[in-house]
Amino acid sequence: MELKFEDFAILLALNQNPFMSISELSRQIKVPESEATERYDLLKAKGVIKNPVAIFNPESLGLQRIHVITVLPDHSCLEVMEELCTAHPYTHFRTRIFGGNIGVFIQFDIPIGTRKYIEMLFETLVEKKIITSFEISESNGVRTESYPNLEKYNAGTSSWSFIWPIWFATLEVDPPRLPSPLETRRNLSEFTPAQGKILEVLTENASLSIDELSDKTGLNREVVETEYPIVKEKYVGAIRFMYDRKIFDLTETIIAFGSEVDLLRQARLYNGIKKDAPPFFLSLDILKDNKILIWITMSPGQASDFTYACWQNIPNLKIHVLDTKTQGSMLYCFYPENFDFTSEKWKASQEYMVDEPLHATKNAMVNIQK
Repeated sequence: MELKFEDFAILLALNQNPFMSISELSRQIKVPESEATERYDLLKAKGVIKNPVAIFNPESLGLQRIHVITVLPDHSCLEVMEELCTAHPYTHFRTRIFGGNIGVFIQFDIPIGTRKYIEMLFETLVEKKIITSFEISESNGVRTESYPNLEKYNAGTSSWSFIWPIWFATLEVDPPRLPSPLETRRNLSEFTPAQGKILEVLTENASLSIDELSDKTGLNREVVETEYPIVKEKYVGAIRFMYDRKIFDLTETIIAFGSEVDLLRQARLYNGIKKDAPPFFLSLDILKDNKILIWITMSPGQASDFTYACWQNIPNLKIHVLDTKTQGSMLYCFYPENFDFTSEKWKASQEYMVDEPLHATKNAMVNIQK
């Protein structure tokens, strides 16, 4: 689809406020409301604009974010790993990764104290020769992210103007400090089944009205009106505007792991993103044991400069290219069935977190091992 100036203007406006009404949109881009409606509907129909999604804070729900990098023996094991991720109740995200080896990068949001079950799961996968190795990293609860600044994109030349060495150099200017880690909520007595249902729907489509949320969740409208603002305030960290990133040449996604990264360098990166973020989607997760994870989606033309600048500024770097251009990645919705509302605890056992996911992928594993 060839975009007009008005289409770019619509995307710029919605990138700032995904909930902007058509009347507000028409005023901002200076076209009649009927034209704004027509252009918006066409962009939605063509898949350029997608539904915004809610991103929840795992710590607000008593969960812990962990990252797992796996190395696979060959391409045939990808399907098994992806099936396993879908079967596992605590998967947040998974994607294929490429670099020196083919593998799968997975994010889990797990109950506190259950890392042992994740380790047990992946040790079993090594024994079954589905993976050759794995590495687990834990978030310490300090994260920040920035979203693409579409105003920095030159539609005429289809290019972004940004110089990574200059940005990294500015990190040295301010003596910074890291914020305190997010406190993991341990008392979930106020978390209700209605809130769980609403959060599940919002992580799939955050643009729904109260009436639409009521229909989708099967909850009474008055209940949704009461619980919806509580869910947004307590559990939702951000609303992410979703659109076809190819329009802006944002097609290269990279994750960079750094280890033995001192606190000063961690703080400089964190505050640099907060104060003067690069114009791309960029996420920084401060991990335990002096590790960091940087996740970035940018134009291919920027990728080599970013990688080189990282090598110069971040010690012990490991870089992986993510397959986000095909069906090789998936963001999973919040899954309220993981929570036992009677005991007010997350379901956490070897059976639930290890045995059942393995059993669900048994047939796929058998086919690989033949």
